[in-house]
Amino acid sequence: MRLSPSVIPVLLALCVAAPQAADCQVLAAAAAMGPAFLPGSGTLGDWHGMISIGVQRKAIGARMEAMYTGVPGADLLALTGNVLWVIRPGVVAEVEPYVIGGAGSYVKFSETRFGLNAGAGVRRQAGPLRLFAEVRYHRVTSRFDEARDADTFVPVSVGVALWHGR
Repeated sequence: MRLSPSVIPVLLALCVAAPQAADCQVLAAAAAMGPAFLPGSGTLGDWHGMISIGVQRKAIGARMEAMYTGVPGADLLALTGNVLWVIRPGVVAEVEPYVIGGAGSYVKFSETRFGLNAGAGVRRQAGPLRLFAEVRYHRVTSRFDEARDADTFVPVSVGVALWHGR
């Protein structure tokens, strides 16, 4: 598996910040899974699983993710760096809507492609955990030689994040 050389500095820059409680910054580790859909392909997708680490400072955050997605004929690994913006930061007991988007490397077998993603979600604090649900649109900028329908997919994620800080 190869990462695009231009993607590595972006991914590192998004996730090296250390949490500082005085600045209301938090560090999170998360896991999620759910169905993945392949729009316009005439075929249904499969499922996906994701793990991530991220930082959040007030309404702006960053997340680095590794996502495995099952697609017909092949499996896809996405390594992305994303920016997250909480639309209405709330108190601990409220639901917070957010938008998320980013770029990264999409790997299928020996092929690596650059891609973009964007979506929206909601999250809610539950003790030391944050529960979240989100939907995103992923677009790989050039088709894979095999599994040509894997260039666009929409994962629907339900997950939990363990937060440190605040």
